[in-house]
Amino acid sequence: MQMKIPQSKEQWDGWILGNTAHHQFPQSWEWGEILRSEGRAIERYIFEKDGVINALAQVIVVLLPFGGVYGFVPKGPVLAQNYTGGILDNFRNFFIERKVVFTRVEPSYPLLPISNFTPVPTIDINPRATVILDLTKDEAHLQNEMHQKTRYNIHLAQKKNLIVKTEKNLAVFLKLMKQTAKRDGFRLHTDKHYRAIFDSEMSRQITIYHENAPVASGVFIQFGDTFTYLYGASDHEYRALMAPYLVQWEGIKMGKSLGCKYYDFFGIAPGQRNRGGEYIYDPHHQYAGVTRFKFGFGGEVSTAPGTIDLVVDMPKYCLYKILRWVRRLL
Repeated sequence: MQMKIPQSKEQWDGWILGNTAHHQFPQSWEWGEILRSEGRAIERYIFEKDGVINALAQVIVVLLPFGGVYGFVPKGPVLAQNYTGGILDNFRNFFIERKVVFTRVEPSYPLLPISNFTPVPTIDINPRATVILDLTKDEAHLQNEMHQKTRYNIHLAQKKNLIVKTEKNLAVFLKLMKQTAKRDGFRLHTDKHYRAIFDSEMSRQITIYHENAPVASGVFIQFGDTFTYLYGASDHEYRALMAPYLVQWEGIKMGKSLGCKYYDFFGIAPGQRNRGGEYIYDPHHQYAGVTRFKFGFGGEVSTAPGTIDLVVDMPKYCLYKILRWVRRLL
């Protein structure tokens, strides 16, 4: 196995689109450029054997305060379908030379075998579980598979003379997002992060207006065959209008119009089906509320192994964990 630097965006994205299904944007070239524009250090590697690419990894390189670095591979590495080889085991010396303390990965499939690293499950960065709609189905079929209340709320919103706009408006989105964060108690990214996303051709925005007031907005990412719902925000004062339901339905229709095969809700609480087929999850999980909302639109649950730290230097890794723990207390 050889590890190489990619030659171009066309080679990188072309391989992902041609060798995987349900294309996930965090490993796309363009998403790497978005992160780079924010000042992140981005490195890309291709894993090749006998001239055939088997996997690739787009890595965010993070400096550690006590020396060395760690790498974060969001929603990756990306493996060719049916490939199960241990892509990282041959590169321990490379990690040591680069002073890589650990590499944080979010694979879609188990990275087995892993013998030259100590795998440590950790808190998920990106959600491991999501709901995916099949956009090859027609609109009537998609609505029939929704929960009755979800379908009702969409129809209710459509009767309220709401205006749907699809142009990008960062100021409107930030205003609604800051209201939502304050209401629901979650931390926001920097304005610079959202601006970089809005500047990208990957992103789309749908905003619902009541008269002249923006009441709900959603941000979506298109990459390959997948249309992903990334962020959503709404004004609680107008909750009776059911505008967030209309945002989702308009997003689903937009994904279909762009020729995508999948609509990815990008995040629900992890859980499992019981014998009766009911999806059981922690009602106190941070995604519990949006899980109920997203399940109303139908679709299938997709679950990845979760976030794993592949540790090279255990003493420094333990120091990193202690410092992170102390930082959360401050």
